[in-house]
Amino acid sequence: MADDTPVKEINKISETAAFVFDTLAEYGSLIIESLYIVIGAILVIYIIHWLAAKFIYPYLKAKRLVRVFFGTLYVLVIVIVSLLILEETGVPTEGIAELALAGVLIGAVVVFFLAPFVPKLPFFIGHIVDINGTFGVVSAIDVFRITIKQFDGVITTFPTAMALAAKIKNYSQMPEKRIEIKLSVNNNSELETTRQVVIQVLTGDERVLEEPSPPFTHVMNATAAGVEILAYCWVKTEDFLSTRTDIWLKLVQAFNDDDRISMSLPQHEVFVHSEVQV
Repeated sequence: MADDTPVKEINKISETAAFVFDTLAEYGSLIIESLYIVIGAILVIYIIHWLAAKFIYPYLKAKRLVRVFFGTLYVLVIVIVSLLILEETGVPTEGIAELALAGVLIGAVVVFFLAPFVPKLPFFIGHIVDINGTFGVVSAIDVFRITIKQFDGVITTFPTAMALAAKIKNYSQMPEKRIEIKLSVNNNSELETTRQVVIQVLTGDERVLEEPSPPFTHVMNATAAGVEILAYCWVKTEDFLSTRTDIWLKLVQAFNDDDRISMSLPQHEVFVHSEVQV
C-alpha cells in the first residue's frame, strides 16, 4: 500500500494557502482603507509638526510640551485606526478602546514629566564629535554601541553606557562655530598693522559670518619673547575645518609679504657659569 503522507501534506498546505488568500480577499479593502487613513493622518500631522517646528518652535519656551503633544497625536492615530479595524472584523472593542486611549494619554503625561530625567546622548548620526579624544563622525547608534568614523578612516566603537559617562565635545550641535586663532609676533612688529592685517584676512573670507559677531582681535599678553594676539570669527559648523585651514594659510602668506610684521620665534636663555680658579 502506497504511502500517501506527502499527498496529505500538499493538500494541507494548499488548504492553508487558500484560507490565507480568501482572508486577504475578504479583508483586503479594509486593510487598504486603513493604510490610507493611517498614512494620510500621519502625513497631515507631520506637515503640521514641520510647520510648527519652523515657525512656532523658535518663539516657544515649552518646546518639550509641543513635541509630546505631536507624539501623542501620532500614537492616537495608530490606536484609533487599530480599534476601527478590530471593530470592522467583528472583534468587540468595548472596554478596550477606553483602556487604549487612557493608556496613550497617561503615557504622554509620564513621558512629559520623566523625559528630562532619562539619560540621552548629546549627538545624532552625522554629528562631528570628540569622545574622550576620539574625533570623527557618528556613523551608527544603537542601544549597545556607538560607532565613530574618524577622519583617518579608522572605525572606533564605544559601548553606549561608556559614551554616556564620557567627556563629549559636539562640533555639530550648533549651526555656527567660532574659530580661534592664536598668534605670537615679535615685539618690534607694528601691532596695530598686525591687527588690521588679521581682520582683513578674516573679513576677506566669504565663509566668515557677521553674526553672532564680526571678526575681532585681542592682545592677550606681552613678554620678552613676543606679543600674543587672539583673533576670533564665526563660521557655519560645516565650514569650520576648511575655513580655519585657509585662514591660517592666508595669515602666514600675509605676514611673509609684509615687512612690518614678523612671527616670534621660540627663545631659550642659556646662562654659562665659568669657574674661577685661584
